[in-house]
Amino acid sequence: MGREERKLRKYFEERAKRERRLARKYSQTKQFSNDDQAGCEALVASVGPGCCEIEVAGQGRCLCRCSLDIAPGDRVVFAADRRKIVRVLPRRTVLSRPDPHNSRIERLIAANIDVVVVVVSVKSPPLRPGLIDRYLIAIERSGAGPLICVNKVDLSSECPEVEVYRQIGIPVLRCSATTGEGLEELVNALAGKMCVLAGHSGVGKSSLLNALAPGLGLATSTVSDAHNKGRHTTTAASLHRLANGAVIIDTPGIREFGLWQVTADELGNYFPEIRILASRCNFRDCRHTQEPSCAVKDGVESGEIASHRYAAYLRILECVSRESPIY
Repeated sequence: MGREERKLRKYFEERAKRERRLARKYSQTKQFSNDDQAGCEALVASVGPGCCEIEVAGQGRCLCRCSLDIAPGDRVVFAADRRKIVRVLPRRTVLSRPDPHNSRIERLIAANIDVVVVVVSVKSPPLRPGLIDRYLIAIERSGAGPLICVNKVDLSSECPEVEVYRQIGIPVLRCSATTGEGLEELVNALAGKMCVLAGHSGVGKSSLLNALAPGLGLATSTVSDAHNKGRHTTTAASLHRLANGAVIIDTPGIREFGLWQVTADELGNYFPEIRILASRCNFRDCRHTQEPSCAVKDGVESGEIASHRYAAYLRILECVSRESPIY
């Protein structure tokens, strides 16, 4: 037997051992009925390397093997006897971003969601309007609805930058996971919906969820005193249920957020205030930078469009125009 044949034989032997270990692992977990030979339907609760946790209606949760591209919130079909995901059902909505290490790969964040709650704080860590702008673009592309939640209002309640979003029709709520202020309003806004908590590291997403559902006991951490930046505490997106029927997907905090396949020609459509005024521009293909008779630039000068929103548009436009990842 040659060297290559021995290596190949060893590879298949090791693969068979892994399969047996997985089979023993899944055989020790809760058993599910599978009357339908085509498989059982389930909801994906969390995703890990080569596996995921699924929730079967009326039967609880279990681990399954998976080689498909899935995200929390996905509806899937799994083979109960093999403990393996075999099919992903059509998605209503999907929130995604480019892979931070390879911008040509789409990284799914959550699927079948109704509302994306962008959690921000005014202080500790400080507000980053540019990150909100990028989230709003991704949310509109996803098909879900946006909601901005200003957390930690007990530390600072003044936030004129956020009022700009209320003026363009984005719902804005003020909350404090520490004092409980605004939590009832937030719970009512999420009732009966599939939702995602997203935002910068350290803004208090897990703390909010702990306050909304006492007993979860999700890990939290404080903001770094040295850099005033959040620490990564949540390491993977996970799904949780509230008593009012809301399903919440808690996602890891991020410090950069890229946009998946946004073109320069369509970018203005994701800024409602720019989209409205763009129809009055002298040129149909106006990109609102150096063109004459531009209604959007006039709107910025008159205050109809907030200057930081226009600045965010220009930054993102520069990125997509040179076909580089948007961070």
